[in-house]
Amino acid sequence: MIADSNPALGVTHEQHTAERSKYLACLLPRRTHPPFGMDCHCNARALGALMKFDVSSGPTPHYRYSICGLVVQSEVVLASAIMAAVEHQAPDIIIRAGDVPARLESALHATEAWETQNGLFLLRIPGVARFLVRQGCEIVFDLDPGCESRTLSLYLLGTCFAILLQQRGNLVLHASAIAGGGRAMLFCGRSGAGKSTLAAMLCRRGYALLNDDVCNLTPATGDSYEVRPDGRMLKLWSESLDKLEWSKQPDMAVRANIEKYFFAPPVSEAHPQPVGAIYILREASPGEQNSICRLRAIAGMNELKRNAYRPALVAAMEMEKAYFTASVALQRSAGVYLLSRQLSFGAADLLLDLLEEHWNTLSSGVSIEASNEP
Repeated sequence: MIADSNPALGVTHEQHTAERSKYLACLLPRRTHPPFGMDCHCNARALGALMKFDVSSGPTPHYRYSICGLVVQSEVVLASAIMAAVEHQAPDIIIRAGDVPARLESALHATEAWETQNGLFLLRIPGVARFLVRQGCEIVFDLDPGCESRTLSLYLLGTCFAILLQQRGNLVLHASAIAGGGRAMLFCGRSGAGKSTLAAMLCRRGYALLNDDVCNLTPATGDSYEVRPDGRMLKLWSESLDKLEWSKQPDMAVRANIEKYFFAPPVSEAHPQPVGAIYILREASPGEQNSICRLRAIAGMNELKRNAYRPALVAAMEMEKAYFTASVALQRSAGVYLLSRQLSFGAADLLLDLLEEHWNTLSSGVSIEASNEP
């Protein structure tokens, strides 16, 4: 997907069309409506950032984003990322098309899907592309025939970006996060556990979105870590959007033939936030009330390891020591909690009330009874 040109942003329709036709014309279908498939009012309110199309560097179009505190320059539109006014800053990350080898010479670790070697990570996704993530600063992709732009974006911003962040020494959790009271509240869980939906419900209540799915943590002071905003839209199932009374745009589907959509949050946070608490999501049994309990050290450590983004990558990239150190520090500075909750939207307000009550408790310094679950 690609946003149309806009003379108000310094790019004419003719410039935009000419540059686009020179590169990946078949991959990025033309769109004829406002950027991101939303009305202008929603764009102005939800995105809060000037969109720029950079044609200054030659025939290949460049798109600029601010993701996890890094300036990203990409040759392809990243479907869920929100473009940012960072055109005058040197990019930290380059995403580009190029030749990617089928194998790495003298790979240190290798499986059927990936190989690693001294700052290089080769990822092979049949039917999508081969990806080479290099030294925490570049992602090169070599497309397979027939790959959709939306599918490419999912891998670039998901697994590939998580690999890149870990190459830079960061902790990456499979979590959503919102900002509340000057702190980041993280919600971890398997795919489909409701991380994005819970974050969306909190955004609807006025909290700002920090991350969705790929949560980047960096060391701050002492034992504390901070979450850097990922500058992305939420990914929500059709049912969740209907329950939230948010409209969905057909061309904002995450993938073809599935009822999941990108949606720009009403409010997003632009600045890093210290981690306030980490919640492990668990579905409550029938008749069981919503509850929050703090996990003891071993249980909390196991849950953080289990909820790393692609846990197998932690060992492959020799990050076990960094994750152990981070998990110890996070349990001291923030705490890891088991959040058991009913999944019914009818009980959502009770769940959000419980979370707000817990955040007030954390602010007052009152401890919550520890548990060895799950």
